[in-house]
Amino acid sequence: MQWMRRAVHRIYLKQLPPKSRVLELNAGTGVDAMFLADNGCKVLATDISEEMIKVLMSNAKAQMSNGTVKAKAASFDEIGTIPDGGFDAVVSNFGGLNCINDFNKLSDDLAAKLNPGGLFIAVVMNKICPWEIFYYCLRFNFKEAFRRFRKSGIMAELNGEIVLTYYFTPGEFAAAFSRNFSKVKLYTLALNTPPPYLLGIYNRLRPLVKFWMVVDDLLMALPVLNRFGDHFVLVMKKNA
Repeated sequence: MQWMRRAVHRIYLKQLPPKSRVLELNAGTGVDAMFLADNGCKVLATDISEEMIKVLMSNAKAQMSNGTVKAKAASFDEIGTIPDGGFDAVVSNFGGLNCINDFNKLSDDLAAKLNPGGLFIAVVMNKICPWEIFYYCLRFNFKEAFRRFRKSGIMAELNGEIVLTYYFTPGEFAAAFSRNFSKVKLYTLALNTPPPYLLGIYNRLRPLVKFWMVVDDLLMALPVLNRFGDHFVLVMKKNA
């Protein structure tokens, strides 16, 4: 997970304009908000959990005291009620958006909060994860191998909680936001590297897995290959 987060942070720095005002969805404990703030951004961090917001505020005391991070408890459905606007970018990391499967309202609300040409960077769990398919097929567990393809979603662990989770291909996710956003760039996360929950493989094959991480860092934006993996990072721009 630390390797994946570092990869996402490199994408943030590459894609976000200097001194961006950023709206963060599903901010969790504030790791990304603090990173962005420490790199020149001003962040409004939101999360559905008030308890998580309290943790974030405790973790980000320095950034909150200098005004580079603000925090607010808000669900995806409540983004439109936030009085703040004029953001340069919206970010959502590590599958928070996999908890819903109807993006019409959220798409409209995010577009309304963004400046013209604003970016939306979403880190989403991919429907097509070669490692997961391969791993479970080797064990003849075909139900688990193709579990991400269930349209009704599955109960899965996300940020330590069991929640109904939906999986998307990059094309499906981009299409869900297409009336307000256009795709700019697509990256894969963990194409050759095993997903984080397969920690046993990492422990047994650590040098090989670290090599795969290097390969993934090199290939993450390569067309066709960037459509597959444990997660994808989709960078979209608000339509004119």
